Amino acid sequence: MTMYYIFRETIWPSIKAALDHMQMERKTVISAQVRAGINFSIVLGSACYLEGVLEAGLKAFLDQRRGLYNQLDAKKFETRRSMNMFYSRIEEDLEHRISSALGAAGYDEMFELLIGERLSKLVRVTPIWEGITVLFQLRNVLGHGREIKALQNVSVRPIEEFFSGGYRRAEDYLRKRKLLGKKFTEAHSDYIFLSDAVADHFWQLAKQVPRAISKSLPKPGKSQFDKAVMRT
Repeated sequence: MTMYYIFRETIWPSIKAALDHMQMERKTVISAQVRAGINFSIVLGSACYLEGVLEAGLKAFLDQRRGLYNQLDAKKFETRRSMNMFYSRIEEDLEHRISSALGAAGYDEMFELLIGERLSKLVRVTPIWEGITVLFQLRNVLGHGREIKALQNVSVRPIEEFFSGGYRRAEDYLRKRKLLGKKFTEAHSDYIFLSDAVADHFWQLAKQVPRAISKSLPKPGKSQFDKAVMRT
């Protein structure tokens, strides 16, 4: 008989501690370039923290389902053995899918699969869902060190502007929330997306998500989620 031990350790609590520390230390930094670099790390870390939280929550839901399944009483040994093998395959597949989920859409689908409700439709999450999707999109372009590029056609009136992708979505979102005073083409600076205000907004948003999920869940899913996520 083969026996396995599984060892796990979540890293998102250390990300939370580090980002809170970065916010405090940033106050002592004079260089605009260094401050932008710190804010770059805060934005990226906010998305990584959120992914860690969502993975932990989803795996807690999966563990809950395993507990409920184990309470079922299959009388016949062969039936019980067959169902155990079947459920174990499903559980293994789901755990793999949870671990490989990416971006807002990926977690949205996994929540629907495991609890029957999309993450975006949870009552306390819906109001902040746009910010969550923008955070992940901005992380994707920042995380690869991509330059910010916009094209203007000044030969026509009104001037045509071509600015797409994750940066454009972030610009629209941040201007709507008055976190950007100018458009990128007006400011001519990559750092408008890496200001203190922008970084702090996304970090505060990321920290809101666990509580928003917890307050949206019915029992016993809430208790499982809280045990896994709400400890810090």
